[in-house]
Amino acid sequence: MESDKQHFRHILLFYYRKGKNTVQDRKKLTDVCGEGVLKVRQCQNWFAKFRSGNSDVEDAPRSGRPVEADQDAIKALVDANRRITTREIGLRLKLSNSTVYDHLKGLGLSSKFDVWVPHVLTERIAFQTSRK
Repeated sequence: MESDKQHFRHILLFYYRKGKNTVQDRKKLTDVCGEGVLKVRQCQNWFAKFRSGNSDVEDAPRSGRPVEADQDAIKALVDANRRITTREIGLRLKLSNSTVYDHLKGLGLSSKFDVWVPHVLTERIAFQTSRK
């Protein structure tokens, strides 16, 4: 998805350099790629950025962006100890509790009676979890 956004920005830069209009350019993109591609305001923002002399089509780093975490390391810690807390995982991997929690949810895990289990619990998994 991110590479698609970058391709659209390259196209917008091309149209900007040709001296085209943002509304017409968006219309051309939506005719080819579909309605949900870009909003008019997004096109206007990118054209304003290009007008200011910045022709970089990459997103600028933001402080509010999610922290990259190694989901394999989180999964390995949970597989080793199903009763591990988000605080313990966070301390070991130097991540915040909320980041760990979000990644555990992304892995399809939820905490039931202080044990991390798959969100969709099958009989086989329930039996394995109760034996530990």
